[in-house]
Amino acid sequence: MSDTAPSSPLPPAAWPQRVAYGLLLLVLCGGAVALAAGADAASRAAGLRLWALAGAGLFAMAPPNVLLPDPNTRVLQLLNWPPTRLLRYQLGRLGPLIGLVALPALLIAFADPAAPLRHLPAKAAAFGQALLLTLGAATDSFAHFATLGPRSQAWQEGQSGRWYARAVEEKGQGVSLPRGLVPALFATTRCFVAALAAILVSAAGAQAGSAVAAWAPGLVLLGWAGARLWNRRRTYDRHFYHTTAFYAEVMGGGPTAAGARTPLPYDALYWVLPRWRPAVWASLRQLDRRLPLGRLVALAHAGVWVLCLRGAPPALVAAVLTLVFVAQTAACGLLTTAGAAPLDFQRTRQSTADWIGTRTFVNLRWLAAHAGSLTLVALFDDTYGAEWVLRWSLVHAALSLGAAAVATLTHEGWGRRSPA
Repeated sequence: MSDTAPSSPLPPAAWPQRVAYGLLLLVLCGGAVALAAGADAASRAAGLRLWALAGAGLFAMAPPNVLLPDPNTRVLQLLNWPPTRLLRYQLGRLGPLIGLVALPALLIAFADPAAPLRHLPAKAAAFGQALLLTLGAATDSFAHFATLGPRSQAWQEGQSGRWYARAVEEKGQGVSLPRGLVPALFATTRCFVAALAAILVSAAGAQAGSAVAAWAPGLVLLGWAGARLWNRRRTYDRHFYHTTAFYAEVMGGGPTAAGARTPLPYDALYWVLPRWRPAVWASLRQLDRRLPLGRLVALAHAGVWVLCLRGAPPALVAAVLTLVFVAQTAACGLLTTAGAAPLDFQRTRQSTADWIGTRTFVNLRWLAAHAGSLTLVALFDDTYGAEWVLRWSLVHAALSLGAAAVATLTHEGWGRRSPA
């Protein structure tokens, strides 16, 4: 098939995902404008480097959860796209993540209503360096994760990683993951360290007044990742189908994932109303298979602790907490995709109101963890107190209900339960 041949349209993203993405982008852009208000060029440059660091953490963790397994694999097999077109298609799926980092960075650099043209060259240089670092981190992570299938399969079959197998079997060391997912865990660390090194070198170059040292790390990282993708462009179909098939087996509960994770016990949901407990348990089991939300929440709160320890302005802490809470509650939208929640089945099991209640409790799963983390902050920082913890707990509860209502009404609508 020609690379320029017209293609059949692929299924669009679900409305809950679009709404969640739009809200998240709106919160990030609003926070960027608030934080950059009145800042000078040097402060904006420092803020952009910190934002690039946050983006590096995002790209080190998110791509395997966003890209793999690809939901359109069967359609793509029928379309029989050539390797280069598959590569462009999957790079396009990473675009929304890049937008979440790049658009707020643009506002951090240039949103200055009082003096929009003041220090414009310095602002443009800082934004360009941050954008290069962001694109480099994103492309490097993509090049690593999108071609991870053969390596993961080799680990799963024992052809690679024998040293790790010996450490697990003889010394009881290692992590509780299927053997084939260990390369992905290593890749997360490797991608973040590579991006962190580039950001630190760029920051040192900017502080030393060397334009070459400030721009070179982003260019090198982006060029290195781009060269790897260029070399694999003619055989990318093998990487694409191998990697997405392996992750489909893992996420779909195939033999690779059998016994690898301890499922959520039903008795652990004693805090859920009995009416919704079975549906909440099934929903959380499904969500845990698709998204490691616990690790992401822990990482986010570690970032909040670092900000508070460094005496960050309360407005910045509030913006980060808003982002964390919106992202965590919006994750319930994954439970309304066609594969997770067929519409006729959903309406048969419960009414729309009951699904709103179910997904509200799904979102409230992390309320105690959020409140506990904020309580620790309040105990060691006089800037915050019990009222602050209570206020953010109420914000989380409200977002839990709001996200559940948006996701449910978008998917199930007001349809009533069908007769058995």
